[in-house]
Amino acid sequence: MSKELVAKPDLQFTQDLIDAGGGDLKKCYQCATCSVACRIAPDNNPFPRKEMIWAQWGLKDRLMNDPDVWLCHQCNDCSTQCPRGAYPGDVLKAVRKMVIQENSWPSFLGKLVGTPAMFVVAIAIPIVVVLAIVFANKGFTFPQPVKYGMFIDYMYIQVVFTLALLFAVVSMILSLKKYWANLESNNPLGIAGARKGFIPSLIEALGEILPHTTFKDCQANNIRYAAHLMVFWGMLGLLITTAIVAFNIDILHIAPPSQNGPGTIPIKILGNVSAIAFVLGLAIMLVRRLTVPEQAGGSSYFDWFFLFIICGTGATGVLTELLRYSGSPAGAYIFYTIHLMFVLSLFIYLPFSKFAHLGYRTIAITWSKAAGRNVTLPVQPKFVPAPADVSAGEEAAS
Repeated sequence: MSKELVAKPDLQFTQDLIDAGGGDLKKCYQCATCSVACRIAPDNNPFPRKEMIWAQWGLKDRLMNDPDVWLCHQCNDCSTQCPRGAYPGDVLKAVRKMVIQENSWPSFLGKLVGTPAMFVVAIAIPIVVVLAIVFANKGFTFPQPVKYGMFIDYMYIQVVFTLALLFAVVSMILSLKKYWANLESNNPLGIAGARKGFIPSLIEALGEILPHTTFKDCQANNIRYAAHLMVFWGMLGLLITTAIVAFNIDILHIAPPSQNGPGTIPIKILGNVSAIAFVLGLAIMLVRRLTVPEQAGGSSYFDWFFLFIICGTGATGVLTELLRYSGSPAGAYIFYTIHLMFVLSLFIYLPFSKFAHLGYRTIAITWSKAAGRNVTLPVQPKFVPAPADVSAGEEAAS
């Protein structure tokens, strides 16, 4: 006899999902077109139909411990094919936001980042810290020629930003550890056969994530795959560039590339190419989000907060480099200060903003690999009916 299931609906959770971006959730009438349209949904117990059911019923525990919400890359195949305009992709995105908040440590920072009314407080924290660093040096005096190390001693930046990054890493590890434990103890999916180890599963997951293999299989929004890939590898390249420069300064005592000869050209090339890819990918994302929201998906405050931080980081970083050669010390130092504010925001809020999706997606895919729930391309129908006219259908029903 199968185990009895007692449903415990949480209606407030359903409302929270709607407020978080799943505003059309209640339009869904469970036709399963979304699961049919999705190219990457596993044949066994596919998504997102079951997630739409759980969301409408307010089954919070099911959704908070469902790895499938992270297998979705929101290509919006399902949303464009939905005959009712329920936008399952947006609902899953809202679920992912709530998973991040549910597992965040410390939890109050998860609520701070996800609450529109707290935006001013959220951005005030890095602003105050960076201004304190500036005035702990020489304040807003603008030495010439432009050398950022003369404006703010690198030691201040290294200490404060290293501590911020360490906090983000520790917080992310603790949050992901909690999420993994929840997947293990509460996940409704049965696990048959021998489990794979964590490390082999993680390696397999990274082999899928780094080249965006599964993301590439989403067909309705291929340009999003290219843009995301540019942002991902651009940011990784910038991180590597920063690490190399810091290593050269602190360990090898080599001056930064801007003050040294052609021997450091490879570092500058890596940094500039990465910056171009990063900014170009962000520009594509922003343009599509603003011009074709029906394809790019709906935008919630959680999305815009993340885009504000990441776009601000990219734009001010490029301006900081360009203004260094422009002969405008005031502009260069001011934008350098603003850039530091954005970078500090990125570090502090990494485990609590949409940026955390990189960690949660990695853990969810790793868990799925360990459990034997691999995503393989199922057989797709040659024809998926175009979305019906909702208003016409409602008139016919009445």
